[in-house]
Amino acid sequence: MNNQEYFRFEDFTLTKYRTMIQTAKKNNYQFKFFFEQNDNDSKIILWRHDVEFSPCIALQMAEIEADEGVKATYFFQLHAEFYNLLEKDISEIVLKIKSYGHDLGLHFDSHYFNVTTEKDLEKYLALDTHFFNEIFNVDIKVFSFHNTNEFILSCENERYAGLINVYSKYFKEKFSYCADSTGYWRYERLDDVLNNPAVHKLQVLTHDAMWSREILPPRQRVFLSIDENARRIKQWYDDTLKKFGSKNIDWEGAL
Repeated sequence: MNNQEYFRFEDFTLTKYRTMIQTAKKNNYQFKFFFEQNDNDSKIILWRHDVEFSPCIALQMAEIEADEGVKATYFFQLHAEFYNLLEKDISEIVLKIKSYGHDLGLHFDSHYFNVTTEKDLEKYLALDTHFFNEIFNVDIKVFSFHNTNEFILSCENERYAGLINVYSKYFKEKFSYCADSTGYWRYERLDDVLNNPAVHKLQVLTHDAMWSREILPPRQRVFLSIDENARRIKQWYDDTLKKFGSKNIDWEGAL
């Protein structure tokens, strides 16, 4: 069995993504936000996106969900290595995703602040939350951790800094879990879980650049998203110089 077969590269296209949403609907899952769910829910799914590489791809996924009439929660980073949340184009994507009826949350990077205690977790989570709320004029209610480690996974309170913790003991005990972290199914294949009649409460984690239009290995999916972002920035440069009437000099002269 080769890598493509073993890691099921064919599962991670945007076409297949739509199919998985449709499977969840066919099996009568109710799509809910984290703050909406309760113990009386019979069959629900908490569909979550940790946006780590490409808000542009996240927007495509949000559009698919909106087209299918379902909702998800999008967790954005303030300290991302791959995108700048304060860039105007990216900020507009965040608000557009919200306009589709999805919820926004914070994808908190504890490593940025070298957090090693729950006291510091409360402090810096509150700081990032305040900034996020002020910038986007929202009142986020939920957060997820970025790049979990032993300490982070031990932080199991239902809330920190007033926000719902998706890694709390409550969600670990009450919900089945399926994740595409690093571009393959880390536990069980999502199709199998969605079609398992024994599963009634499910948390699904997806990551933007782990999905592409063509069948690719995970590393190439991420590299493709980086290349596409570079092209977007280059186009922005050309367009901006043209907008302000500045000369854009290349080898053959001005464009």
